[in-house]
Amino acid sequence: MARAWEADPSALFDRRLGKSAEELGNSDGNDECPDIWQLDNGDVAVIGRDLTAVYGSRLPRA
Repeated sequence: MARAWEADPSALFDRRLGKSAEELGNSDGNDECPDIWQLDNGDVAVIGRDLTAVYGSRLPRA
């Protein structure tokens, strides 16, 4: 069975969704804080620790 959606690694960052960790005062000045971006193809990228394996089994059925 084919997947209905695949991430496009060539998509570019378009705009940040919400405030940056620095703007919220939650950054120690490095680039290791989580972030959420809308990509130029409409997808959303969440930058942070990968917990897919932990949360995958908890996702609600579609």
